[in-house]
Amino acid sequence: MNGAAVFIVMTLLPMAGFPVSVLHVAAGVRFGTGVGLALTTVSILIQLLASYALVKAAPAFFERKMAPWRKRLPKAAHTPLTQFTMLLPGAPYFAQNYVLPLVGVPLGTYLLWSFPLHVVRSIVGVIFGHESADLTPMKLAGFGVYSIAIGLTCAWSFRRLRRKMKDQPEAADGPTPPE
Repeated sequence: MNGAAVFIVMTLLPMAGFPVSVLHVAAGVRFGTGVGLALTTVSILIQLLASYALVKAAPAFFERKMAPWRKRLPKAAHTPLTQFTMLLPGAPYFAQNYVLPLVGVPLGTYLLWSFPLHVVRSIVGVIFGHESADLTPMKLAGFGVYSIAIGLTCAWSFRRLRRKMKDQPEAADGPTPPE
């Protein structure tokens, strides 16, 4: 498959809701670990910047589309909220990218935490794709350890977020975007 086409697809499809993990595995299969990680990192940066710009350009559209996700997020400090949202198991990639700008997370905080956390999570998919033809019990155990580490990090982030929220009043309909 054409490398440029793979890069374009792995950059654009996740912004429309396609599962990014499948595309990261495909990048590992197509490009190998080194080039796959480099291209995945570039695509993540493009996705984050484009998602942020789209939310700022059409906030009403995204407010309607992301309302269920927005309501799930507590009103809290931007850093622990971003960390928790990025680490939340099962939260769709596109929802993570669109909901944070919608609730008013500043671009600097958004990129500072979202970019490295997305990149770290993509490493496993790219490596899995590259190694998929030669999986061993040890490699599968490594992927299992990664999953446990993500779960523990998410739990830590949630406890930190709860501590920050303790003194803040609860919003009836979730956080509101800045005006």
